[in-house]
Amino acid sequence: MEKRKIGVKDLVNTGIFAVIYFIAFFIAGMTGFIPIMTVFYPVILAVLGGIPCILFFTKTDKFGLITILCVLMGLVTFIMGYGPYALITSIVCGLAADLIMRAGNYKSWKHMLIGYCVFSEWVVGSQFIMFIMKDAYIDNYRASQGDAYADAVSSIVNNYMIPVVIVLVFVGALIGAYIGRAMLKKHFKRAGIV
Repeated sequence: MEKRKIGVKDLVNTGIFAVIYFIAFFIAGMTGFIPIMTVFYPVILAVLGGIPCILFFTKTDKFGLITILCVLMGLVTFIMGYGPYALITSIVCGLAADLIMRAGNYKSWKHMLIGYCVFSEWVVGSQFIMFIMKDAYIDNYRASQGDAYADAVSSIVNNYMIPVVIVLVFVGALIGAYIGRAMLKKHFKRAGIV
């Protein structure tokens, strides 16, 4: 039971992986210079985030750490001005991923894979404000990027795109998780994950 308590070392480790994952978030966000990627950058994040997240998951055996990592990301995006929605989705997705991983005793690849797919969905919340306040967002883009960019973004920021992004993030997370697993084989063996 003592082993399952979260310690300072666990929190430091989570903080380090949060920074690494944020770099992946930043890189994915930079693709937003291409209008269509304003909506689809979460898919890129799901792929890029596979390596650091799967490595983090192999080092995690305590309930709550995955939730903390996810909530940190939601908090950062909230501070960056993405609205409160990413904070809400980060709590829900982080907790759900933690529960899934715990069901596999943090040693099951199947649970890790599903857990990462669920975890990755948190970022969709960072886009809700763009759909809710579409006109204001498009006006900002028009002022900073010009009419062509704003019109291109406006044409794809429609409510029906949210479920499309959710599905594509799930697919991207599957790809990212398998890439992470392939690159981290020795960590899987060391952690005894099957």
